[in-house]
Amino acid sequence: MTSFPRVSETFIINEIIELERQGFDLRIYSMAAPTDRIRHRLVDEIRAPIRYLPKPLSPSIGTVLADHAWLMARSPRAYALTLFRVVTSGGRDLIARFPQAPCLARMLGRDGVTHVHAAFVHKPGSLAYIVHLLTGRRYSLGTHARDLYHSPPALLRKKIVAARVVFTCTRYNVSHLQRLSADAGAFRVRQVYHGTTLERFTFGPCGRSEPPVVLAVARLAEKKGLEDLIEASALLRDRGVRFRCHIVGHGELGESLTRLIHRLDLHQFVTLEGAADQDEVISWYRRATVLALPCRVARDGDRDGIPNVLIEAAACGLPIISTPVCGIPELVTDRVSGLLVPPQNPAALARAIKLMLHSLELRERLRVNARKRVEETFNVRRNALAIGRELRAVMEPPPKETARTHARGKEPVSTTNQMSTEAR
Repeated sequence: MTSFPRVSETFIINEIIELERQGFDLRIYSMAAPTDRIRHRLVDEIRAPIRYLPKPLSPSIGTVLADHAWLMARSPRAYALTLFRVVTSGGRDLIARFPQAPCLARMLGRDGVTHVHAAFVHKPGSLAYIVHLLTGRRYSLGTHARDLYHSPPALLRKKIVAARVVFTCTRYNVSHLQRLSADAGAFRVRQVYHGTTLERFTFGPCGRSEPPVVLAVARLAEKKGLEDLIEASALLRDRGVRFRCHIVGHGELGESLTRLIHRLDLHQFVTLEGAADQDEVISWYRRATVLALPCRVARDGDRDGIPNVLIEAAACGLPIISTPVCGIPELVTDRVSGLLVPPQNPAALARAIKLMLHSLELRERLRVNARKRVEETFNVRRNALAIGRELRAVMEPPPKETARTHARGKEPVSTTNQMSTEAR
C-alpha cells in the first residue's frame, strides 16, 4: 500500500529527519493511512505534519468530488487536457491516480507548498506527475527498487523527463535509467546512497550466542531469497554444523516459508520471528553471529537496490553474506567487506555460512572493513546534504517560468524552502 510511515522504509524517515535538520519546511502527504502494526520510535522525531489524502471509494468521496469541481472551475482547460492525456495514455496507474490528484493539488495550494518530492517513482510519482500537468507545480522523484523495475517504461520515461531531478540510490539504477531513457530527452539524475545513522547503529563486538545465530532481516518476499536460506539451513544441519537461523520480518511469503520449514523438518533450526521495530532489529544485530541475505531477481522482475539491512548490519559490525545482485557489490566486496555467493544457490550459501561461522579471524576482518565502507559512503547525514543541495537548486524557478505561471493565472511559485514529501 502507498502509506506512511511503513516499518520497512526507515530510509525515508531518516532522510526526512535530515532534511528538516537542514532547515527544510516539510509537509508529508500520504496516499493512504499506514497498516503496519509496528511503528518505529524514529517517526516521533519528524516535525512535519502528515496529511492523508481522501480515498475516492470511501465515505470521503464527497471531499474528492468537491476538489474536482474546484479544480474544474479554477482551471477548466488544464483539467480537461490533463484528463484527456491520462485517459489516452494507456497507463492504468495514471488513471488510478487521477481521482486523488485534485485533492493533493488543493492541499498543496492551501499549505503554500511550492515543490513536490515523490519519494517513489511509481504511484506517488504518477500522482506528482498528474498534479504537475494540472497546475504546473514542479516536482522531483526518488526511485529505489520495485518502484523502478515494475514501472511501465513508457510512463516512467514521461515522469522522469518532466521531473526537475531524479534521485536514485545505486549506480546500477543510474545505468538502468540512462538505458531506459536514452531517447527520451534530457533529464537530471543524481545517485545518492541511502545511508544510515552511525550514531544509532554503533560498531560493537560480534554476537557470542551459543549455538551461533544466522540472522536474516527482510520482508518475506521472493526477491530476498529466503527460500535459499532455509534450504541452506537444511544442508548445514545435515553436515552437523551447530547454528540457529532466525528470520525477522513479515510479508506475503510467510505461509509458504512456514510450509518449507515444516517439509524440511527444520523447526529446531529455523524460526520465523515476525516483524520487529528498529530497536528490536538492532538487538538482533547485537546477538547474531552473521547476517545472511541471499537476494535474487524475482520472477516478475522485482529486485533490491542495496537492502538497507545490509548497511545497518555492516554499521553494527555484524559480518554479512549476500549475492552480487543489482547494487549490492557497491556495498559488499567479496572477501573484503563480506562474502558474496551466486543467487539461487543454497549449496554455495551453506558453504559461505559454514566458513564464516568457523573462522573468527575472517569475521573480524570483514566486519571491520564493512564498517569503514559504511562510514565512507553510507552516512545518512552526509548523503542527505547532497539531496538538500540538489533540491535547493531545482526549487529556485527561473524568471521566465515565474512570468509564464502568472500569465496563465496559476498559483505563484515561491522560492522558499517549503516543499512536500509525497509518501509511498
